[in-house]
Amino acid sequence: MAKNLLKYLTIIIILELILHFACFKGISLTQLIMLLLFSIIFSIINTFIISIIKKDKYKRLFFIITTLLLVILFSAELVYFKIYESFFTFNGIVFIGALKDGLDKILLTIFQNGIYIIAFFIPLIVILLKSSKEFGSINKQESMVLGLILLLSISYSYFIIDNDKENDDSLYNLMYQVNLPKLNVENFGLLETSIINLKRTIFDFEEIQSAKEDILTNKRTVLNQDAKDNYNELDIDFDELAQNEKNPKIKELHKYFANQQSTEKNEFTNVFEGKNLIFIMAESFDEIAIDKKLTPTLYKMKNEGIKFNNYFSPKYPASTADGEYMLEWGLLPVIGNEYSLIDLVYNKRAYLLPLKFKEMGYKTYGYHNYFGYYNLRKKYFSTLNFDKTRYCEDGINMKCSHFHGSDVDMMEQTIDDYINQDKFYAYYITLSGHGSYDSSNFVAEKHINKLKGYNYPYNLKYYLAANIDFDIAMNKLITKLEKANKLDDTVIVVSSDHSPYYLSNEQVNQRSKVNRLNRIDRDRGSLLIYNSGFKKNINIDKYAMNIDVLPTVLNMYGIEYDSRLLIGKDIMANNNEGIVIFPDRSFATNYGSYDSKTKKFKKYKKLNDNKYIQQKIDEVNNKYKTSVNMQYNDYYKYVLR
Repeated sequence: MAKNLLKYLTIIIILELILHFACFKGISLTQLIMLLLFSIIFSIINTFIISIIKKDKYKRLFFIITTLLLVILFSAELVYFKIYESFFTFNGIVFIGALKDGLDKILLTIFQNGIYIIAFFIPLIVILLKSSKEFGSINKQESMVLGLILLLSISYSYFIIDNDKENDDSLYNLMYQVNLPKLNVENFGLLETSIINLKRTIFDFEEIQSAKEDILTNKRTVLNQDAKDNYNELDIDFDELAQNEKNPKIKELHKYFANQQSTEKNEFTNVFEGKNLIFIMAESFDEIAIDKKLTPTLYKMKNEGIKFNNYFSPKYPASTADGEYMLEWGLLPVIGNEYSLIDLVYNKRAYLLPLKFKEMGYKTYGYHNYFGYYNLRKKYFSTLNFDKTRYCEDGINMKCSHFHGSDVDMMEQTIDDYINQDKFYAYYITLSGHGSYDSSNFVAEKHINKLKGYNYPYNLKYYLAANIDFDIAMNKLITKLEKANKLDDTVIVVSSDHSPYYLSNEQVNQRSKVNRLNRIDRDRGSLLIYNSGFKKNINIDKYAMNIDVLPTVLNMYGIEYDSRLLIGKDIMANNNEGIVIFPDRSFATNYGSYDSKTKKFKKYKKLNDNKYIQQKIDEVNNKYKTSVNMQYNDYYKYVLR
């Protein structure tokens, strides 16, 4: 019995510790205790199971299979974390998504972390070589001892958890109320987190939504009818809706929005009313791709458009799918085992741009230079009532494979669809900027000679070459608009979906004006809002992110909407301070950045309010919980009937 228990315990503890130090670089005493307790629990369970098996050869086979599966699981989770900074924790769909994102990136990550993966296999090999082939059985007395140890381990672990309830990311809340897989693995270990995730998948876990009204930073000021004209607010009485609502989850959401302050209209309200809109989600687009010589069109758009100096595109676990969801919906995505964009295919939509522009009589178009089946995008687009949609090898005749496809090819074949329309809205999801950044990238390979003489790493050169293709596509777009006398009457919005995670932070840093080596600034992105007729030189230093783009565009076009119903806020509104929210609920504002892992706040400028940090922590938690519960409960159908 003791030998079997020790074998499992040794392997599980070593696996957990290796993963922990590989991903988190350290471990606290509480985390170590929790890891040991849950390792004991899983080891005892496996010891009981192996004792039931009669023959030693089958016991040994069971031991080899179970431990090998654990080693494979831990190795896969490590690779996934190094790419996405999250864990898939037994959810095969999410991991398949990671594999689809490029075998080259997977292999590169395995190579870069080979020492950890080799270390995962060592304890299993050593135990198999050194231990005897006899696994033995458990008698009644040993069973009682094991049962007692199991009971004590469970009791003590949950005693620790139940006595840590102070913060939203406390052990208690991580276990029962919030969905933060990264923090769960850090505090409980991978195996316990996998069990938590499995239970939540089976029983449809939803985060508990309860706004702390006394510290809401956007505490609502009641507006009279005249004052409402100065705010992006509709005539929705959330208090009355809450009073008449029987569903407790919807009632809680009504209460939350009743306390939200709407954003003010401002000098940018209606500034682009009646103009055409070309909205582009640019793959892995970053400020470092904008260069006067290499990408002159993007350089012109940035410097002659509205400049956003602190814009972020945080990389959430589903990468492009989550980036797209945040841009289109103005909400934060579910973190963990779901794809928000896919899950919302049939939810009621409030302010999605294709639908709003369609309502205003515009012709609407959607394009993507990759296969329509990926991320169920064709199915999703079919619900948005576009007048025309086209995809690679499905309306667009071009080469696309292994996540590479030319934006130039897409642009050349699609502009004529709408260029002669009186009013149009065109939505592009580009692909040129996608990794890998090496000679296998046939899009970047077309332009790599233009990087001769640049003293950059190999991968960075290919990233820049890939974005030269995007720049040429933008040049063709602007040239055609100008020839058709549509340029002054068209607004072009370009936002990144996420940071270029195929590049290391050190590589990005070679061209970045901001140090990307810290975990906050590495997710900076780029937002361009360009109209050739808009000649003002505007610099926006406010911290903003992709969920803020939708309300900003709605305000600029004078489209009626209720700003309380979006988690993102109009970047231009004077009563919006601006905040960037990361997947682990770290955040950044102009006053400083908060690291949820270290629970430390780094000040950028002096704070006059001692409650500010806690207010922002609670605001971020409420925003995330609200956003997730809006999705789970199809909230808009209860409000916008």
